[in-house]
Amino acid sequence: MTSDVVTFGKEKIAFQISEDCLYLNIYTPADLTKKSRLPVMVWIHGGGLMVGRASDYDGLALSAYENVVVVTIQYRLGIWGFFR
Repeated sequence: MTSDVVTFGKEKIAFQISEDCLYLNIYTPADLTKKSRLPVMVWIHGGGLMVGRASDYDGLALSAYENVVVVTIQYRLGIWGFFR
């Protein structure tokens, strides 16, 4: 089966762009209290300042099983990134 633009017509594709890309993901153990003194592991994704994202790493399991606070950082990439 082949697709044909004449048969299906033009489709409107929703494309949204946002500059909301600077954030932290913070994972903590469920039994965390104000008196807890836990180590903090900060993960900064690689990618040569061109590719990558903080959501590639899920710190949920590490924080739950190893009793550590995990922080992943999302930052700007490419021409909007580090050297801007």
